[in-house]
Amino acid sequence: MRSRLVLLPVAFGLWLSASPAVAADPTKQECVAANESAQDLQRTGKLREARASLAVCTAASCPGAVREDCGQRLKEVEAALPRLVFAAKDALGHDLGAVRVTIDGEPLLDKLDGSSTTVDPGEHHFTFEAEGFRKSESTLLVREGEMDRPVRVVLVSATAPTGPEPAETGGFDANTRRSLGITLAAAGAAGLVVGGVFGLLAKSTYDHASSECGGTVHPCNVSPTVSLLQQQQAQQDLNSAVSQATVSTVAFIGGGALLAVGAVLFFTAPSGAAATGEVAIVPTVTNEGGGIVMRGKW
Repeated sequence: MRSRLVLLPVAFGLWLSASPAVAADPTKQECVAANESAQDLQRTGKLREARASLAVCTAASCPGAVREDCGQRLKEVEAALPRLVFAAKDALGHDLGAVRVTIDGEPLLDKLDGSSTTVDPGEHHFTFEAEGFRKSESTLLVREGEMDRPVRVVLVSATAPTGPEPAETGGFDANTRRSLGITLAAAGAAGLVVGGVFGLLAKSTYDHASSECGGTVHPCNVSPTVSLLQQQQAQQDLNSAVSQATVSTVAFIGGGALLAVGAVLFFTAPSGAAATGEVAIVPTVTNEGGGIVMRGKW
């Protein structure tokens, strides 16, 4: 029993000597150097490397001023780091998890699990590979601060006939585009109806002003039989007619543009399950009327 007690301290000492060395806390010089390196990396858009450097200079062993500066900078970097959520399916729509993803030729993910992944902002080239499927490639412009942006890809079986890959990177699918086309067309038709109603109101109001002025409104005081009160009322009616005519014009232009855009979206929707284009629809109103601008690619 006594021999066992004597051996215990010896064994404990041997265990300590065989244990991996614990990483030492960074020194003051290392903290300052990490802070300066993080600033340079942040300025050049290498936010992931900047985050790693800031993790060093926020250690408890760093001087308080350096630690505070690094902590604030770390919050800024975390908020600016884009996050992408990758998803892959086969041609039948089944989810694929065993997909390897590279970014600019460097490994990024060994598999897809639905979680978000941080990348640096800028243009990146991604490749997607899975056993039994053809490699898919895509180039994306990743913007600073994007959170959980979906990046989807459809992988084609290696035994499938050669053809264009149905890859997608987050655009409208066919059903969504058709639905949007119908919605815009309906809004355009409503705009045309509104334009017609206000056009009729403008004509009626103008005719009423003309009758109050004895058949003319430019100017209304040409006839001595027209009283001052009639002139004032006619002028008010004329102003109303001009406003109604402006609304009618804008509604006609906007309604026609919406109807045209809706028709384009509906009739150009792809017949497949995915679309690779992104569409931006921007309404415009000027002093001469209104309209709508559509930017995109199909």
